[in-house]
Amino acid sequence: MNRFSKLTAAAVLALAAAPALMPGVGLIPGVALAQETRPREIITGADFHAVCGDAGKALSNPPGEGSRSAARRCKDYMKNFFQLEKVRPLVPNDEVMCINGTLTWQEIADEVLGWGGGRTEYDDQPADALMRAALRARHPCPNTDYEN
Repeated sequence: MNRFSKLTAAAVLALAAAPALMPGVGLIPGVALAQETRPREIITGADFHAVCGDAGKALSNPPGEGSRSAARRCKDYMKNFFQLEKVRPLVPNDEVMCINGTLTWQEIADEVLGWGGGRTEYDDQPADALMRAALRARHPCPNTDYEN
């Protein structure tokens, strides 16, 4: 082993032991470990308001002001909602919504946010309940009698 190898080995051992002997020595000043904060998921009505509200007009085409990452999460949630709603079986006395397919994601989010604003009873409920209630109120079907 040459002199450089001995010095390097000794330096590695000293640096490895430093945090245990003296807390804070192993940290490089001014450099913080990046901690990823998980983006807020849309689970409750309050989550929908927070995330889709942060999206602002970023769901528009072209995107306007607002958080693009929140817009992606909001749009993904709404797409998933409609996919699940399409296969959800109707139950007796179930109210349905009639959307003609011409609404944009921005318009849907704005309608749900507008209708749900101030309706705190949906804050702790699943976001699906807020979506259904808002869209049923804004887009009721002309004939909801499905008992044939």
